[in-house]
Amino acid sequence: MAKTMLIADDLTGALDAGVCLLSADVLVAVSPEKIDSTAIAQAPSVLSINADTRHLDARHAYERVHALVRMARAADVELLFKKTDSALRGNIGAELAAFLDASGASRLHFIPALPEMGRTTVDGVHLIGGVPVSESPFGADPFNPVTFDRVSQIIRAQTDLPVTLVSEGQPVPVDGRGIVVYDATTPASVSRRVSELMERGEGGLLAGCSGAAQAVAQALDLSAPVLEGDSTKGNLLVACGSINRVSADQCAYAAAQGASVLHVDRDAKCEASWGEGPEGAAFVECAVDSWAHHSLTVLDGSDLEDLSGIIPKAADVRQVVSDNFGELLVRVCRRHVCGRVLVTGGDVLASFLRAAGVDVVRPLGQIVPGVVGFEMEWGARPLVIASKSGGFGSQSLFVDMAAAAAPTGGVMI
Repeated sequence: MAKTMLIADDLTGALDAGVCLLSADVLVAVSPEKIDSTAIAQAPSVLSINADTRHLDARHAYERVHALVRMARAADVELLFKKTDSALRGNIGAELAAFLDASGASRLHFIPALPEMGRTTVDGVHLIGGVPVSESPFGADPFNPVTFDRVSQIIRAQTDLPVTLVSEGQPVPVDGRGIVVYDATTPASVSRRVSELMERGEGGLLAGCSGAAQAVAQALDLSAPVLEGDSTKGNLLVACGSINRVSADQCAYAAAQGASVLHVDRDAKCEASWGEGPEGAAFVECAVDSWAHHSLTVLDGSDLEDLSGIIPKAADVRQVVSDNFGELLVRVCRRHVCGRVLVTGGDVLASFLRAAGVDVVRPLGQIVPGVVGFEMEWGARPLVIASKSGGFGSQSLFVDMAAAAAPTGGVMI
C-alpha cells in the first residue's frame, strides 16, 4: 500500500518529486486515468502521480486534484505531498485549495523554493536567479505565463483561502487556517522547515517543489541516488519539445559546439500524417543514422512559431504539437535504439510514453540535478530515458551530458 503519495501537475514534476524518495519503492503514474483507491492501495510505498493539470482551467484542475486526494484518504495514505512547479506556473491556487479542502485539515504548509536551481522566496516574492519570476523567462511562457511575483498573489488569483507568510527564521505559526507560505533561500533552510513541521506532527500534508520533496526524503532518512554506470553511457539523443528560452539556448549551444542538430519543422509538429509520409520516413532515417554515429544528436523543436494557419482553431495547439513530437520520437526509437534519450518538456514526454503504451515507470535516479533517469522495456532491450523540465539546466547541459558518457570524456561529432 502507498504510504506516501505525491501529486504533480505534469510528468516531469512527478518524476522530479518521486526520485527524491527513491530509497523507498517508487512508482510514477504517467497519467491519472487509471488511478483509484484500489490502485493506490495496491501501489508500492511511494506513488507519484502526474495529475496532468498544468494546462487545465482552474475549476477542472481543482476537481481532479480534489478527487485524487479523496482517493488517497480513502486508501489511508499517511503522507500527502502536492508537487508544484518551481517557477509557480500552472493552477497553483486552485490545486493547493483542492489539496487542503479534500484533506480535511485546517492548513497546508507550502515551501515553493528550490534554492539548488536558483529559485528562492524572499519576503513572499518568488525569484528566479535573483530576478522576480514575472521578469524571468517564465513570465513570458507562451502557455502558462507567471504574471505575479508575490506568492500570495499567485495563490489568491484562484482561491479565497487565507494566506499567511512566514519569513526565513521565524517559527511555524502556532495556529491558523488556510495556506502557510514559507520563505527559503538555501537548501538548509528548506530542510530545517520540513524537519520543524515533522517534529510538530504537521508533516503529513505538505506542498512545494522538488526542493521540499528532497527535504521530506531527508527527514524520512531516504535519499535519491545519483545514476551512474552503464545507464548513463551511450550516444545521447535529445528530443527538445520545450519552447522555453532555456531549452532553446541549450539547443543553440549544442549546435555551436558541433553537435548534430535536426530541426523539427512546422509540418512535423502540426500534421499527424507527416510521420507516415516520405518526408517523415527520411527524417527518421536521418535521426537514427546521426544517433548511431554521433555522441550528441538533438531533435530541435524549440522554435516559437505561429502555427495558427496549420492547426485548426478548435484544436489545442500545445497538445497537437506534443502528440506529434512524441509519435515522431516513437518512430525513431522503433527504427533503432542507438543509446540514451533525453526528453525536455513534460508534455512531449507524456505523449511519447502514451504512444509507446507505457502507463507507469520506475525512476532509476538523478543523472544531474533536475534530470531524472528511468528505464523502460523497448523490444528485446531496455531503453534509458532521461527527462527534464524545459526551464531547467545550464546552457551547456546537453553537451555536458554527452561528454560525460563519451569514452574520451569529450563530445564526438
